[in-house]
Amino acid sequence: MESISIKPCSVADIESAPNVADLLAEYAEESALDALGGANPQWETYRQMEAVGVARVLGAFQREKLVGFLVLLVSIVPHFGKPLASTESFFVAQSARKTGAGLKLLREAENIARDTGAVGFFVSAPMGSRLAKVLPGVGYRETNRMFFRGLQ
Repeated sequence: MESISIKPCSVADIESAPNVADLLAEYAEESALDALGGANPQWETYRQMEAVGVARVLGAFQREKLVGFLVLLVSIVPHFGKPLASTESFFVAQSARKTGAGLKLLREAENIARDTGAVGFFVSAPMGSRLAKVLPGVGYRETNRMFFRGLQ
């Protein structure tokens, strides 16, 4: 099995990856909510968030092929006055899941969050997903449940 490397990326690196459309389509198929439609990344918004230091991007690569990504957001939560980290996007292609890519992305994101002073890390996972099943086994506990209702 080919090894996976985790690299800090720019938004531009992910946007320009040759297979990004396929990866985003797979992500949307697995994680999208009907009211949101298919993947429609707002690259300029990501670039702005990256520029002010709120968003950090990691890529998982098999050789030079992008097989996963994690967008980490770190900001002060006004209610508590402390920096918290959360995943905005986190996905690994089905074909690369047994390589440890997801756990490697998660651990690197934890390191970045820790280095930025975050006191905790929220990871969002679709109900019933493999990620939702894996997280408790790697030190995460379910603290909240998020509910969604389409409005249009």
